[in-house]
Amino acid sequence: MGTVSNSSITPVPSEIGFTGFALTEFVPGRLRERHDSISRSVPSRLPTNVSQPTARDYFDIAHGTFIWRAIPAYTRDVVKRTVKHPKGYLRDSGLLHALLRLPDSDALLVHPQMGGSWEGMVVEEILRQLSAVGVAHQCSYYRTSAGAEVDLVVEGGFGRVAVEIKHTSTVGGRDLRSLRDFVRDQKARLGLVINNDVAPRQYDDDLIGLPFTWL
Repeated sequence: MGTVSNSSITPVPSEIGFTGFALTEFVPGRLRERHDSISRSVPSRLPTNVSQPTARDYFDIAHGTFIWRAIPAYTRDVVKRTVKHPKGYLRDSGLLHALLRLPDSDALLVHPQMGGSWEGMVVEEILRQLSAVGVAHQCSYYRTSAGAEVDLVVEGGFGRVAVEIKHTSTVGGRDLRSLRDFVRDQKARLGLVINNDVAPRQYDDDLIGLPFTWL
């Protein structure tokens, strides 16, 4: 697990728009709370010196400076009622762990944010690798009002690929239901399950399990 000490965090230059309050209190706290969460709105309980527009600016700055990755909702040709708000992740999992004050991997494994930390790391790894090899792509996530969800949808010249992310080493049939339905309804080229299995597995003709270590 990556860790970040207080002494290793480089101060953000004032010219990019962060105030001291934003850097030391609002941004770290809100981004930590919003990691792997759907951002329906800026939190209503804000400090008296932070307005709603300012709070939105802080999130935009965090995304623009590669601290935060905002993932839009998938809304293309959907036949079910879907969530349309974006979700997001702190792009550096070590920074997330530092903000959560996790001293080691044992503490992470029992923390409520364990699944969100894993999901954010896998999403970031997939998108970084696509960018590194120059593959143009768009990303989104899919969630219906009934709770069915696909963690990541990646689209490009290669087609549409739906990705479900699990920290476990085994995946049951119920875990594949949302992914299978999305692949069928949205005519995705492939459904991928990224997990901690020891080897790749084929669940269906168009559903494949892939260990994270194979990425």
